[in-house]
Amino acid sequence: MEAAARCATAALAGVLIACGGSDAPTGPSVATIEVNPDAVLLVGVGDGARYLATARDANGVIVSAAPQWSIDNTAVGTIDESGFVTSVAAGLATVTAAIGGVSGTARLEVFVPRRILDYEPGQHYYGRKDYVEYIPGELPVVLSSAHGGALLPSEIPNRTFGVVRNDRNSLELTLAMRQALLDLTGQAPHVILSHLHRSKLDANREIVEAAQENPYAELAWTEFQEWIKVARAEVAGTFGKGLYFDIHGHGHDIDRLELGYLLSSDELNRSDAALNSLEVVARTSIRDLGRTSPIPFSQLLRGPTSLGGLLADEGVPSVPSPSAPGPGDAPYFRGGYNTREHGSVTDAEVVSGIQIEHHYGGIRDTPENRSEYAAKAARVIRAFMLEHYGFFEPGG
Repeated sequence: MEAAARCATAALAGVLIACGGSDAPTGPSVATIEVNPDAVLLVGVGDGARYLATARDANGVIVSAAPQWSIDNTAVGTIDESGFVTSVAAGLATVTAAIGGVSGTARLEVFVPRRILDYEPGQHYYGRKDYVEYIPGELPVVLSSAHGGALLPSEIPNRTFGVVRNDRNSLELTLAMRQALLDLTGQAPHVILSHLHRSKLDANREIVEAAQENPYAELAWTEFQEWIKVARAEVAGTFGKGLYFDIHGHGHDIDRLELGYLLSSDELNRSDAALNSLEVVARTSIRDLGRTSPIPFSQLLRGPTSLGGLLADEGVPSVPSPSAPGPGDAPYFRGGYNTREHGSVTDAEVVSGIQIEHHYGGIRDTPENRSEYAAKAARVIRAFMLEHYGFFEPGG
């Protein structure tokens, strides 16, 4: 009796519930079914995710009913009665939720990354749809470009918050630096590139801001970050130490490079004595190098043999450097997500990181200027490592 009363109450409320018995009330009919998410990307065999179905009547009121789930390509994935899908093999499939004669669909893609045990220097390795590229090298140097891509795929919506403007020609500049190091030494650095426009992915932010919950952008972000880790591990394993440079472009008024070590403008504006503190060293992206260097940390940051000092010898102004020890009141980029994640911020890390922000005119604007600057940068990076690490080329 109580069960019958509950069913009657539910039916009067316009909710479809199966309460058992052949004469159970049927409630309102289902007019539409929406399946969420509308697209799922599973990575690797055995990955899983859950779809949810929302049924509505002709008035748009939600109807409570359990759908029947199906998938049109069981070679790609399987789905259970609760809507949980499990990947089987690479491919595409359509997932359907049906109630009576009404159904809703969603997309399923299974991407199985190529399993690579040994990366070959000079070969080009690509992620899904070539959004991310890794070119392994032989030098103890890693270069990455996060904001110079041009791809605008429709499957990834434009990001709705954060910076979406590209660093013009920064990807091309990164490749020019790779070529210059190859020309100088006969060996190449490791290079990781995001080919997606920044409006689609910001590979120098944490994943929430970077990809904004789009599964295809999230995978590209993961590929970018993981390949930096692969490159750094190769450098650490081969050389014991090394350098990582995140290559960017800025639009500030002063035409100079901004070298980011995770120190703020206020910190760099302080005296040498203040910068020589071990507490300061421990908060930088070159922590490992700073702890082992025989020279004061302030000199490593802005002395004659600092990166800025060596760039000045090549006629390239930068901050911090001997002539510009701190940014003063001018805008300055201290280093972002990649520099924090992939520099030597913690005790276990032996690959130090520096973000290099390049002004546009005379550096990034033309192929000739990019090539000329890249040759200077290659000489500086080599000289810096020989000075502070005592090695550069393999076998040197």
